[in-house]
Amino acid sequence: MVLSKYQKLQELGIDIWKKRSEHEAIIFQDEVYLIDRNCILCLGKKDEQVSEEDKIFFLSTLARSIGKNKPLKIIKLENPESINNILVLGTDLPQYSEQYINSKISSYDSMAEICSSKESKKLFLNELKALNL
Repeated sequence: MVLSKYQKLQELGIDIWKKRSEHEAIIFQDEVYLIDRNCILCLGKKDEQVSEEDKIFFLSTLARSIGKNKPLKIIKLENPESINNILVLGTDLPQYSEQYINSKISSYDSMAEICSSKESKKLFLNELKALNL
């Protein structure tokens, strides 16, 4: 069988251009953070008043606690099919949630409510650890 030049390059691990996803990219209007390649966290309206510095501190601490890299704020998601876990804090399901085909969606209190007491922080962290993110 004769391979095309593109197929030969692909076998060598070289991609010349990105393949288009089956789904359109999702553009978020809410605050959404990529926790890992396959996990996003959505913040609700209750957390709009929280300072950006406090949000970054909360998310960085959360990521370290569950063994993930530093979270990245995203506005656009190219491959919604790659998302396995969606963590929703203090809001309804995110827009375009039907495009998250194989995702487990978990809802929690808002970031402000989670941080209100030591017990609520521990409970939240234990629930996240149970998800095996």
